[in-house]
Amino acid sequence: MNSYMKRFLTYAILIATMFVSGCKKNNDPVFEDPDTRLSAELAKDQALLLSAADGWLATIYPKGGKGFSFYLKFTAEGKVNMLSDFNTASAATLKESTYRLKALQRPTLIFDTYSYIHLPADPDATISGGSASTATGLASDFEFAFTEVVGDTVKFEGTFNKNAMKMVKLSNAAAQSILGGGIKTIIDDATVAVTGKILYVMLDNKQVPVSLSIPGKSTSIGGQSSSAYAFVLDGLELKTPLKYGSYTFTKVYWEPTDKYFYLLNGTTRIRIEISPAPLPLETTPALHTVLGTRWTSMRIDVANLSDLSADFKAKYNTANASLGTLGNAGRYIEYITLLFNPNGTVTFQIRYRNPSSPTSFFNADFIYNMALDANTGIARFTLAATPTGNASTIRTYVTALTDYFSGSNFKIAYIAAGAPAGATVGGFLNQTNTASFFYGVLLQ
Repeated sequence: MNSYMKRFLTYAILIATMFVSGCKKNNDPVFEDPDTRLSAELAKDQALLLSAADGWLATIYPKGGKGFSFYLKFTAEGKVNMLSDFNTASAATLKESTYRLKALQRPTLIFDTYSYIHLPADPDATISGGSASTATGLASDFEFAFTEVVGDTVKFEGTFNKNAMKMVKLSNAAAQSILGGGIKTIIDDATVAVTGKILYVMLDNKQVPVSLSIPGKSTSIGGQSSSAYAFVLDGLELKTPLKYGSYTFTKVYWEPTDKYFYLLNGTTRIRIEISPAPLPLETTPALHTVLGTRWTSMRIDVANLSDLSADFKAKYNTANASLGTLGNAGRYIEYITLLFNPNGTVTFQIRYRNPSSPTSFFNADFIYNMALDANTGIARFTLAATPTGNASTIRTYVTALTDYFSGSNFKIAYIAAGAPAGATVGGFLNQTNTASFFYGVLLQ
């Protein structure tokens, strides 16, 4: 039994004796002055918080997704100075707030004024990035019960959402680096390094796709394993290890000079490389075999898909700008949906809006026949019928997109690409121009 567990059992006994002492006097020394004993336990906990002369680095992985790191420096006066990787502002601007220790069911650390640690729990979804419908933010915590002390690490459990928090004592050099903007620097550099990039690693002489989302604070490898992460000084601290075949990776490291991420297999550095096009994930069954059954549609929301090819985005922008000239009304594309129809056709549906009617939208349906090679997953699309309705109205304005869709062969496959957390992504990979592709979120 470790020392902290012994203290916890003592604490539990003290709580019980408070009830006994409230009912009757007892001259047994074991039952004497429980308030004094509880105060002593809380004093030990505060001494523990203050024992990190250069502060702590805490990490939390909320139930609602993502991971966050926090620099914490406690004072004896109930103040705490804080930085966080929640965003670049919180990573650079030191914020002072307050904390207190309280005897609840367990000794509990409470951050009792609004601070960076409250941001993931903020019910305002525009702040926390959580669900707007539930108003629970990312289901994070800001009250934590002590659970264990192991060396320079203190472990906690959130009192409401039961999220784990871990605090590790910082060295003076690490603390000075964080206070000097070290976390902000890695966020800024990593954003440039990976945003809009298709990533992979070489394992067993094979290109294995890697997804690494900066906004989503999540990463995955080969479609087999994924994890939330938090930024730390030397890379990304993972909530759970990434596994691929016989490989297990417990951290994603950052090379600050040449600015790239890498994994470690023992002492061997495996660089995360950039590919000109997405790499199909090896899955069973293959995506092209379950279109229209497992997956009925695929949404291409250009604003939220960071890795779309430059060629596709150029054609999208051309079509969008041209659509805006229709009646000089400033119409614009909101998103595109591919509908995988039961009869084997595919509807290329463009959803667009008119700024003069902000609550209204219009769908233009372009229906294509699909000639699909069942062995390779390569398909070619030809217009099935003359467009009607809204499609007829906007047809000549969006030819950059509709002609692109029918002008090449596309390999259809699951891919790893930048998309909202938890999304399954389908890619259409141009077989004529390998640097050209589009993808979207698959929907059932």
